[in-house]
Amino acid sequence: MENRLLLAFVLSLAVFVGWGYFLAQVQGPLPTEEQDVKTRETRSLPPQSTGSTNSVASQSQPLPPVTPTPINQFPGKEVLIQVSAGKAHFIISNRGGILKQLQLPRFKNDSGETIDLIDNPDNLTGALALKTNDPEVTKILQNAHYEPSTTSIVLDENNLEERLTLILNHSSGLQVTRTYTFHFNDYLVEMSTQVNAASMSSRNLQYQILLGPGMGGKISSQTDYIVFSGATVFANNERIENPPEDIHDTSYFKGDLKWVSFQNKYFGSALIPQQGTKAGIVLKEKDQAFVGLELESVQSSTNAEYLLYAGTKELEILETQGHDLVRMIDYGWFGNKFAFLVKPLLKVLAFFYGLTGNYGWSIIFLTIIIKLLFSPLTHKSFKSMKGMQKVQPYVKIIQERNKDDRQKMNAEMLELYKKHKVNPVGGCLPMLLQIPVFIALYHALFFSIELRGAPFIGWITDLSVADPYYVYPVLMGATMFLQQRLTPSVGDPMQQKIMMFLPIVFTFLFISFPSGLVIYWTVNNMLTISQQYYIYHVAKD
Repeated sequence: MENRLLLAFVLSLAVFVGWGYFLAQVQGPLPTEEQDVKTRETRSLPPQSTGSTNSVASQSQPLPPVTPTPINQFPGKEVLIQVSAGKAHFIISNRGGILKQLQLPRFKNDSGETIDLIDNPDNLTGALALKTNDPEVTKILQNAHYEPSTTSIVLDENNLEERLTLILNHSSGLQVTRTYTFHFNDYLVEMSTQVNAASMSSRNLQYQILLGPGMGGKISSQTDYIVFSGATVFANNERIENPPEDIHDTSYFKGDLKWVSFQNKYFGSALIPQQGTKAGIVLKEKDQAFVGLELESVQSSTNAEYLLYAGTKELEILETQGHDLVRMIDYGWFGNKFAFLVKPLLKVLAFFYGLTGNYGWSIIFLTIIIKLLFSPLTHKSFKSMKGMQKVQPYVKIIQERNKDDRQKMNAEMLELYKKHKVNPVGGCLPMLLQIPVFIALYHALFFSIELRGAPFIGWITDLSVADPYYVYPVLMGATMFLQQRLTPSVGDPMQQKIMMFLPIVFTFLFISFPSGLVIYWTVNNMLTISQQYYIYHVAKD
């Protein structure tokens, strides 16, 4: 009896162990997080057998069934790809293939930190995110973990170009390949997006690539209030600014589309269509503006190429890049009217900067050049004012003699001016001609990143902002006052008194102007004073 019981126990144990081994061979090892998602979705436990084995299985802990992974869950780990490209440093996430950081090592913000052109909150669509008209597919594109070709790229003189590829093979059948091609010391990145979603052709998917609101960077400046910052489109030779309050529904820009961008006074990012794009777009998400490109789609698949420019709004760089990127620079409504003068002035400044290595001295040399160009007119103007001073006694006699006959008075005064070869408005002509130059230079210094953070000497550490100690505005006012004292007194005494108050008015006005502009005006006054002194006190003619 005991032997039979022992034999039954051994046989039962053997059956239990053998059945477990058989299950292990048929079912295989339990799935892990690293196994293919599709395998996890299709695998399930075999049905339970009847008979004695059922009683054995009921005594053990049952294995939980494996269910398909929900479409909004994305197993895997986020990987950040570091790209050092000289002028720009990129951090790209394999989750959605978006840009997490885009730093410009050459530039600092007011806190001394490196400029980062990306300032997107976590709850908003990331920079360079893909989007479709299907929310479920959008979740996959923006949240699934792509397989990167590398996790680190370092470019230098010996490695001028390198490509990053991000590949997604999703269990839904969605296949995506995203590529970034980086170039050393270049703000321009070549990009492409390939999506194969033939299995989803019934959904009629349409794709977009977006730049979020943080792609212009948040840069504080005392002068930014007159500069448009935000979504900007250049299409059909027109620069179109889109204030957030004017964006309601998605706007499409077709025709000759050059770029869509986010930008501020000094920095900007732009998407430039190449192949497989059909429109630029501006939209709003969670009260934040976005720009992007609408991609062409065939059977819910797309194959598009485009460029990303993300960097500074330097005139020379933008002109070199082409694609009408130079139109990203905005000199303001008034300054744009004199853009034909702004650009040459900037080029001259850049030339002198190449010689001196200092934009302060470049401004001084530019001032001398401008003064020399206008010197013949100025000389003629001062001679005219000197002549007007000589005829002033005769002017008063004519005015007294003909105070009741204004027509006769004007005729006699005209004859007097003709006889002595003087022009009463001749003194104003050089100033009037210099006004466009002054406006152009004002906007060149005010809006150009070339002067951002450019030091001069002493306390002037940034020529694009106001003098912190008001030294140059006061010096400008003083030189303006001295210039007026040297100018011959002609005309109405009341007018002369008013003119004497102008240096005070201009001093307070120039307090808020960029110090580079105040230096220009001060040096110009000094040169004018020298010329006045020579004409009035040295020259014999």
